[in-house]
Amino acid sequence: MAAPAHVITVGLEPDTAGAVRAWFQQFNYLPPIPLTAGKIEVITAAEGSFVKLLNVMAASPYQNFILVIHGADDGSGLWLKLLPQQTKPGTSHFDLQKLLDLSATGGTMSPTDEKTMGITQAQSLQVREALLKIQYKTIECIEFRSCNLGRNPLSLDRFRRFFGARVAGAPNVHTMFGNGVPLIAPNFELAHRGLHTGGNWETYNFPSAYKTPELVCCFQLNNLAKPESKGHVATGTAATLAAWIRKYFMPTGSYSNGSLALHSLWVADRPAPPLPQDRLMPGAKPGPRMVPAVVEFDRDQLDSPLGGWGGTGLRRMIPPLSELYGKHIIYAR
Repeated sequence: MAAPAHVITVGLEPDTAGAVRAWFQQFNYLPPIPLTAGKIEVITAAEGSFVKLLNVMAASPYQNFILVIHGADDGSGLWLKLLPQQTKPGTSHFDLQKLLDLSATGGTMSPTDEKTMGITQAQSLQVREALLKIQYKTIECIEFRSCNLGRNPLSLDRFRRFFGARVAGAPNVHTMFGNGVPLIAPNFELAHRGLHTGGNWETYNFPSAYKTPELVCCFQLNNLAKPESKGHVATGTAATLAAWIRKYFMPTGSYSNGSLALHSLWVADRPAPPLPQDRLMPGAKPGPRMVPAVVEFDRDQLDSPLGGWGGTGLRRMIPPLSELYGKHIIYAR
């Protein structure tokens, strides 16, 4: 039986935060544990910080949390300041470990610590005061849907200990939420191609890449191979769309009209030039980011009703009910 959780988005763009809310309002399901949303709360970029988040969590009646915050590409941390006054834009697991050490010993920050972390000794005390509040709360589980945080097990465990959770999970790949009106029309195969304005579109044909599609799911990718722009779902009948939803997104899910919420993990790794400096967690060194991408391909799904999309190339899209979704959520206990 699914357990209720407090869903908190922090520092996201309004459209993305809205898509997260739409997902839990429409389907209210997040595997693999699984959890449902008992409450959904938005902390905007203007007010977002770890201190704000800690205070919200400490006051929450829930013991489970789903946190959606932008993550660093290398899994080393989150793009969230400890306090609004912090001089660097993100927080790494090294920063958290330093704060945990100071809290345990009652020590003070050195000038080097202040420069590295971008906060003063007085500001570190504000964070440690917020940490004291969360220490009096029992947190059972935190499910991060922060890109790549599960890629670094040490980082994930330090975030778990920072929040005092018994267990914390995070994806080792990109996280995606979307929201839009699906195209349902007899001529959808022709009509949806007219929506592919601009370049770099990726299309998934269901039930198989080797057959005439019954449904397509398309994304326009940015220069990091992530679907951060346009996308759509198109099919010929509402019944086909409903069957696709039940197979990949929620066993009891359905669609009648209006917008369709979408959530998926996304494999974005590919041979590419080094990340630009503004995409790196502060303190990290730029370098090659060719992470061998696993080709996830299961021929047993080719002929299953509304099964996989087949193909021998990189399978990027990993919806919640696919077998691979749970394999890409890494846990620290």
